[in-house]
Amino acid sequence: MSITKAVLNDLVEIERLNEKYFKEVRDFRKIIENKNDLFFVVKEKKKIIGFSGIHIFHWNNTARIIDIFIHPKYREKGLGNKMLSKIKKEAKVSGVRTIIAEAPSLNSVLIVYLKNNFRICGFNDRYYTNDGKEIAIFLSYDIK
Repeated sequence: MSITKAVLNDLVEIERLNEKYFKEVRDFRKIIENKNDLFFVVKEKKKIIGFSGIHIFHWNNTARIIDIFIHPKYREKGLGNKMLSKIKKEAKVSGVRTIIAEAPSLNSVLIVYLKNNFRICGFNDRYYTNDGKEIAIFLSYDIK
């Protein structure tokens, strides 16, 4: 298993996984090419099984998590934790002071963030269009 910076050759597979499992509307080409974004893929034997990254806001030295996805077959094996470790390390190298994440209240990614020392810093009960059944939990991680 390896975590590497995403390149344009990864684009087709990222988009396929996103469409099948994650269903977020993202311009992954733009993210991979953007100098303010650090986007990574998790590979198992050259096959992409996950992706995540950050968008860096230089004006206040913060970053926002851009998705975090691990293929269902590979979940609960610590890959989300390894991805967040990589993100935290790269954010620190980039001079980021705080990482912000958003997690649906009913999604297990919330537990992954909390286990990785992110703290809850807010919520929005109208963030999603689901009649209030799920709320957005905002978390932050202060780089030391």
